[in-house]
Amino acid sequence: MDGFWKLCREEELLPPRGGKILAAVSGGADSMCLLSLLLEAGERYGFTVEAAHFDHHIRPSSGSDRLFVEDWCRGQGVPLHVGEADIPALAAKERRGLEETARTYRYAFLRETAEHCGAQRIATAHNAEDNGETILLHLLRGSGLNGLGGIAPRRGNLVRPLLTTSRKEIEAYNAAHGIPHVEDETNRDTAYTRNFLRHEVFPLLETRWPNAADTLGRSAATLREDNAYLEMEAAKLTAQAAAVNQGYAIPVAALINAPLPLSNRALQQLAAKAAPEVVLTASQRTQVLQLCRSGRPSGFVPLPGGLTARRVYDRLELTVETDEPFLPVPLAVPGVTDTPRWRVTCTLEPCPEGKFNQPHSFYLQPGEYTLRPRQTGDAITLPARSRKTIKKLLIDSKVPQRERDFLPVFLCGERVAALCSFGADCAFLPQPGEDALHIVTKRRG
Repeated sequence: MDGFWKLCREEELLPPRGGKILAAVSGGADSMCLLSLLLEAGERYGFTVEAAHFDHHIRPSSGSDRLFVEDWCRGQGVPLHVGEADIPALAAKERRGLEETARTYRYAFLRETAEHCGAQRIATAHNAEDNGETILLHLLRGSGLNGLGGIAPRRGNLVRPLLTTSRKEIEAYNAAHGIPHVEDETNRDTAYTRNFLRHEVFPLLETRWPNAADTLGRSAATLREDNAYLEMEAAKLTAQAAAVNQGYAIPVAALINAPLPLSNRALQQLAAKAAPEVVLTASQRTQVLQLCRSGRPSGFVPLPGGLTARRVYDRLELTVETDEPFLPVPLAVPGVTDTPRWRVTCTLEPCPEGKFNQPHSFYLQPGEYTLRPRQTGDAITLPARSRKTIKKLLIDSKVPQRERDFLPVFLCGERVAALCSFGADCAFLPQPGEDALHIVTKRRG
């Protein structure tokens, strides 16, 4: 098992002395080999090993797999953590594939368990053939460098010590050391895409290229290095982004003037910063860049996870948006009135001298006011300006389109008395020294 020890040294896959590693153990040949090797490494380097088993309830025999793992770990004195979920039911409910759903819940369980038990590493039993199958699958799906890099030996605290070890080596190790395992009957079912590659495609490839999996793995390692460099360069673009409410904004010019491989990666990096679980497809990235290149000053592209890409004049915003209802609400006098995106504070005090009609701090004559979104035909006369419809005022002031329907309009009866971010209408301004309502508006979030 030279590959195991070599990879662990080169990639620093094992925890420090006195540390702990959590091994994902299904009961299959690969994971049982992994657990045995980690126990040997733990004795050699002074760290402890715990195991984790997740029952997906996909197969009728999954319960017996769990019992097998429990018995073996008990006999070896290995602490075992067990989790379970009805993956078929969850996949149907979430309208996702069985394999994708299983992977999501399995890794969530592993991360939670590692945090709970204080493990610095989580080890899975992916081997050389698993990596080759993954690379080929991504290639057939039209993946870019990120997918063609295959399975990385290490991502954060997740490690794959068997990634350069073949199935034949694993089977030979288990036989030599008397390591038992269980067989998953679904592993032979070629209805599953990965099983089709494993049992139909790869054996055929290896009749011509006997070391196909190993060759693909070496190519993937090179592609990962190339991709890491491009990600680093793209991060220089991402660094130009500024935080905005529930997301990030970047100059459109920064994206359209950059080489396409960098602008594509920068978009994914920004999307991940705004919504960590979101992975953009090539088609989605293309749509966003087309929006940036268009001559239109505004527009949007809906993205997964509630994320929206919006063109706002000379910048692109990637934000998580919600369509909160904005119903009319009476202004609390005195007091605080909240709308979905704004907080309005009202106090009773004399109107001061000077420039007291500011965009976010202004004074109104005493009265009963209501806050509501803008409506067709709303107009306002601001001091030293001609009367304008609110629609035209917002366009001329380049207020982002998505913000316009959330700016509170202050009504007195049926008349527009003020507009948040702009101030009061001339007809509702008090005289200095008169009792008045002091209005202060502040963006929420």
